[in-house]
Amino acid sequence: MSFREKKSVSIRGMPRFAGIVAIHQPQYLPWLPYCDKAASCDLLVHLDNVQFQRRGVQNRNQIKTRTGAHWLTVPVNATQATTIREVTIANPHWHKKHIGSIEHNYCHAPFFRLFEEGLRPILVAGWENLCELNIAVTNWMFDSLEIECRRVRASDLKVLGAKDDLILGICDVVGAKTYLSGQGARAYQDEKKFEEHGIELRYQEYKSPSYPQCFPEIGFVADLTALDLILNAGPQAREIMHSGKNPASASPLP
Repeated sequence: MSFREKKSVSIRGMPRFAGIVAIHQPQYLPWLPYCDKAASCDLLVHLDNVQFQRRGVQNRNQIKTRTGAHWLTVPVNATQATTIREVTIANPHWHKKHIGSIEHNYCHAPFFRLFEEGLRPILVAGWENLCELNIAVTNWMFDSLEIECRRVRASDLKVLGAKDDLILGICDVVGAKTYLSGQGARAYQDEKKFEEHGIELRYQEYKSPSYPQCFPEIGFVADLTALDLILNAGPQAREIMHSGKNPASASPLP
């Protein structure tokens, strides 16, 4: 099955799901906390039907260079009202700069061949839609990190609402027993609503671990795309990723 054929699993025709569910906007070259969240859940919902966030990480992420962190950004066409799944890519040649930057900065990484054999063919595939690109890249990264959670797209679930109501609606549709949330949602999530729906609310606690990187002379650089770990650690990447997990992340709210 090619990366274009490897689509998220449809929920239609399947029994209601019960387990740990995470919901997150699709990212370009996602970073380790995103990957850890996926590895900690049974079902990941790609939240593709909400507003695209400019200057976020839905169309960009960072790699390490000799001078520090550097953004790789996919140019897009998007207005304030554009949802993530509607965002189109503005320049068909964007991948040339990204591939050149990755090759230049990671050519001496121990597992650089993983990029050449796996990710490079995805980047050059002629994408027109950002969400499709993001999910294809994410699938490859999950495979590299041995992440096996099931995945669906929020747009396929036909759930309406915003913020808590949208999240709870998705959880209800997929039959979630537990919702694994990011720390940033503590500021606005109504915990009582989750209790009323019979859903356990947990918050992810994760700190990206250090590991050997290219350009060690400038020190360790955190908060990069998980590609950095994959190319530097290869088969040890999954174990290193999990070392950043706080045991409390598996615990419900007090």
